[in-house]
Formats: sequence, structure tokens, C-alpha cells
Amino acid sequence: MKTEYDYFVIDIEHLKGKKTFPFQLFIFNPSHKKFSMFLNGNRPLTKEHESFLNYILERGGKLAILKNQRKTFLVAQETTAAEIPSLKERELHPLEKERLMNIKLKEMHDEKTGAFSLQSEFELACQTDNFEKVIENARVEILTFSVTISPTVSLALHLAKTHLDKDNYLNRIVAVSYLLAKNCNIVDQDALSDIICGSYFGHIGLTQTPLTIARTPYNQLPEKEKSLFQKHTILGHHLIKKSQINLSERCKKIILEHHERAGGNGYPAMKYGEQIEILSQVVGAVSHLFEYSSGKITGGKQSMKSIIIAMKAKSYLPGLEYDFGEKVFQSIITLINTDKIETKEKENINTEAKKAA
Repeated sequence: MKTEYDYFVIDIEHLKGKKTFPFQLFIFNPSHKKFSMFLNGNRPLTKEHESFLNYILERGGKLAILKNQRKTFLVAQETTAAEIPSLKERELHPLEKERLMNIKLKEMHDEKTGAFSLQSEFELACQTDNFEKVIENARVEILTFSVTISPTVSLALHLAKTHLDKDNYLNRIVAVSYLLAKNCNIVDQDALSDIICGSYFGHIGLTQTPLTIARTPYNQLPEKEKSLFQKHTILGHHLIKKSQINLSERCKKIILEHHERAGGNGYPAMKYGEQIEILSQVVGAVSHLFEYSSGKITGGKQSMKSIIIAMKAKSYLPGLEYDFGEKVFQSIITLINTDKIETKEKENINTEAKKAA
């Protein structure tokens, strides 16, 4: 995604009365605060174009060129960079300087640690109960995000910088959700930032739920108290809206939807299939993994390996869910290499399933 730093602004006089140009023209529309294509290269600037351009400029709009066409523009218009005010060197904002430093730090980190494999590192983290490397890898990447995209991206950067620096339950969910999203080919910084902020705020609604309910394993709650627990998604969504935190609508949707399931048996709205935002399914799947493993659902801790084996086999275990949509489900079950699982371990899982049935 391009930002304002990918363009330089020119005045209409810099076109020098010409009607065709070997570069593209863009306009910044102040009403939606975005740059958009105005005229492709070598296309004539008609009277209708000029009329519309003047209309935009009179209302605070701007005429711009992509920086990667800078040389083409200067040669074609027989001008110099000194004559274009926006091409003069400017002092970088401290956050931009910090980002450049973080990009260099990531390059050094990658050179030192080598290629990161989510499957192998996740499996090792589960075996040792130490997710520091997984969390560190996510943090190093997030700190290279652009500082000029949106308030949600800026907040994701801030949260990663101030909180994603230690191994704890919430940071495990945030880091694995982020990395799993990338495994699902979600690479846009806007979307990944929605995942990060949605993971951090997903259960904020539990602060409005009685403490005894929030601390009791879900399967041990009476039906009435389960209904109260389920309201945390609506309460969280309401809290975020009332707080006026400048989060994207998609991020707010994650907070509301992360307990929806593709089969229609989730909450709060019992949405079905593609009605559910895939980012919500990612956060929901990862949260469920850690909730189940830690005993927040059944009251008893269980190894992540056995949970994923049961998910892959779609075995029935009390409270175990795997209906996260095919794309997210396939990414979840590859977090652990189950090809070489001992027969005894498989038999244990089948025994547990039969007892629960």
C-alpha cells in the first residue's frame, strides 16, 4: 500500500501547458484523504480533465507524481528538483527514523537467527513451554511497519513496542495470531495490525463480567452463566466504541466475532461460513488453542500437540472446536508435525474421545 511518502506534490504550472506526459498524474482528494490515479502516462489531458483538476485544486486538493517517476518527470518537464518544493530534503519524523532503525535491526536479527519456521518454533515452544522466540520474531517484524498508514497500524506498532516483549499468555495469542495470519497469506499491514489490536482487545469485555464467571472453566459454568460469559464479545465491542479509540471497523469486527464459528454454532450472532471475517477466525482459532491448552475451557491443562491431533482427526473432546473455516483450519493443524506421532498417543486421544462421548 502506497503512502503520502511515495508521492511528491507539484503545482499545475509545473505541467507547463503540455497535454501529454510520459509519467502518471495523481490527485490527492481532501474529502477522503487519499491519492488516486488521475491520468495515465501518454494519455491526453483533455478540457474535461483540466476542469475537474481545477475543481479539486480549488478545494484543497493536490496534484502529485510517484517518486519512482521523479527522473522521468524532471527530464520531460525540463526542470530540476530545486524548482519543486516537495522534492527538497526534509527532516524525518522521529518515528520514521525509529522505523528505519528497526528495519536494520530486523536485517541483523534475520542474519543472526536464519529463516524463521513457525511450525518448528511453535512445536519447540510447546515442548519447552517457552514462547520467547516466537514472540520476539513477531515483535521484530511488527516494529518495521509503516508509521503513516492508519491509526490502527500506529496502535499495533505502539502495542508491540510497549507490551510484546515478554512471554505471557496474552502475548502468545497475539504473536501466534499474527504469524498464523501470515501463513494464511494475509500480508497487508492494515490487516495484520487489525489482527494484533484485535488479539489484544478481544477479551476486554470480560472486565464487565463477574470475576467468578471469568475465572471458572467454561464447561463448568451453568447454562445461565455461560450466556453471561458469551456476552463479553458484545460488551468488548461496545467498550471500544464508547472509548472512541480510533480502530478500524474490521478490527472492531474481530473483537465482536472471534467466537463465531463457520458452522453457525458460534456467538454472538451465529454467523455462518463466509459471513465471518477471516481475521476473526484466525484470532478465534488461536485463542481457542491456548484457552483449551491452559484449562480455561475444561479445567484441566492439555498438551498443544494432543489438541491439534484431535482437531486434525476431528475427534470429539468436550469443548474442543475446530470449525474455523477451511483455510484457517488447515493452517492450525500444520502448527504441529503430526506425521510421526506415536501410535500410543493417538490411542490415548481416541480413548479420551470415547470417554467423553
